Amino acid sequence: MISSSGRRATRLVGGARLVWAAGTAGTLVGVSHLAFGAGSAVLRMTVASSMVAASGAVAELAMGGRAARAEERRLRADLLRRHFATPAPIEGSATPGEVIGLMTDNVERLTEFRQIYLGATLAALAIPFGVLTWVGLAVDSVIGFGVMALVPLIPLLLGGFMKLFRRASGASRQQRARLSGRYLDAIANLVTIRLLGAGPRVEADLRARGEANRQAVMKLLAGNQIVIIVMDGLFALILICVTAALTVARVDHLRPDQVLAVILLTALLLEPLAQVAGFFYIGMGGMAAQKAIRAHLAATATTAPGPVPALSAETADQRTHRGEAARDLVGDIGVELRGVRFDHGRGAVLEGVDLVVPAGGRVAIVGRSGAGKSTLLGILGGALVPDEGRVVVAGQVLAPGREAVSVPDASLATVAGPSVRALSATVSQTTWLFTDSIAENLRMARPDATDRELWDALEAARVADEIRRMPRGLQTQVGEGAGLLSGGQAQRVSLARALLSGRKVLLLDEPTSQVDIESEARIIAAVAALPRDITIVMVTHRRSLLAVADHTWELVDGKLHPRELSHV
Repeated sequence: MISSSGRRATRLVGGARLVWAAGTAGTLVGVSHLAFGAGSAVLRMTVASSMVAASGAVAELAMGGRAARAEERRLRADLLRRHFATPAPIEGSATPGEVIGLMTDNVERLTEFRQIYLGATLAALAIPFGVLTWVGLAVDSVIGFGVMALVPLIPLLLGGFMKLFRRASGASRQQRARLSGRYLDAIANLVTIRLLGAGPRVEADLRARGEANRQAVMKLLAGNQIVIIVMDGLFALILICVTAALTVARVDHLRPDQVLAVILLTALLLEPLAQVAGFFYIGMGGMAAQKAIRAHLAATATTAPGPVPALSAETADQRTHRGEAARDLVGDIGVELRGVRFDHGRGAVLEGVDLVVPAGGRVAIVGRSGAGKSTLLGILGGALVPDEGRVVVAGQVLAPGREAVSVPDASLATVAGPSVRALSATVSQTTWLFTDSIAENLRMARPDATDRELWDALEAARVADEIRRMPRGLQTQVGEGAGLLSGGQAQRVSLARALLSGRKVLLLDEPTSQVDIESEARIIAAVAALPRDITIVMVTHRRSLLAVADHTWELVDGKLHPRELSHV
């Protein structure tokens, strides 16, 4: 995962830290000699040692930062290349939101850990042994090797804390990945969320996930503070006290310059503890990121390019209109348009449109592209407000537009805003499914639906048998852009979601335009078998769907004209 140049850079960073430590040690020893009248030779050695220390520090920073940025670019390019090279989403593979998390936060943490922190930390762990070996051989063996007995406790304590808080670090990383993935999903599906009336639920979900992420971060911070208190406070104090006590005990055997040298070199004994502050954020965070990226690279490496298994070309997704359940129909009106006019600002698209569909009726609307068919469905679905005319959906009058002429009717209630979109359900030619399970996509229409009700909706949409044959059934992940389903399956799942909403007006916008012949036949059969209490208004270019309609209308020059068209 880390390139050979990256591994070499880690070793060079560690070497630069050792050079810095050697130069610093030489400088401290020289200062101790100069304090008691050493000559110019010692002064020159001290100056040279300080220059070596400065060179090592500069080299460590320069090599570490440059290597980290180079590895970031390489890893991000590799992750992006593998993501786009994967022929189709794979069950259990990272979602685009998770891939973004891997490419940004995780890659940065990994490279900071491997190129900047790891080499310096390993070198820092070796510095006290080197310093104390010199003290034991050149100054006093009791002090040098006596204090050295305490130094191994530093990596042992770090290892213990790593095991103790590994779960907190992993939980924090997972919560960040989930939160970023959920935000990406919400942004990509803003239109769907609004049309389904799911904004408050998505907002609550994001708020809950954000709180879970905050709690995970706070646990990580608490663990980090414990490590700092124990390691940087208690252990550092013990190390300094033991060194001072042994030095005082052996003072009769030491020269004054040796005593000062030992005291000054104590600063280097604390070098490993200086790395503790970055232990959680850089150390454990980097190891967790390394594990996540390695797992993703291993998963994508097993994906051989080839044909997408059992999947037709991506088509269909779905936009359903979700909200509170529609009120009961008043009278026999399913859909009614009276004198409806609409202008996008480039001339009237609809001009005095009249249409009456009784409750339970089924009508098809045909016409050339650009005639205004989708505009008409947008008005019925509440996405567009007519400039003039009256619109009745599910027995209720939609609130008039800017200049609308509303015909009063004492038997009908007037509704506006989100309530308009709650009167009908829409299945369009572009299906929007969330990167989640089939069950969760269905429950976007009705969060309290039981599994039995989900299966009933899938049965009505003629897709239940195919879902049952999937290993995870309702928990099957649909993948990004419904890539784990065929186009026909995705369209029928969206039809099931529309039916699950319980709304009595169903708007179909070219539901079979982008599916194969077999899927088209199943969609038509599903629509034909729907209960007669559901009013259906469909827009289509395909004559095969006309078999479902009681009446066919053609939209010409902004007006509807009855047509008798064969579905053959």
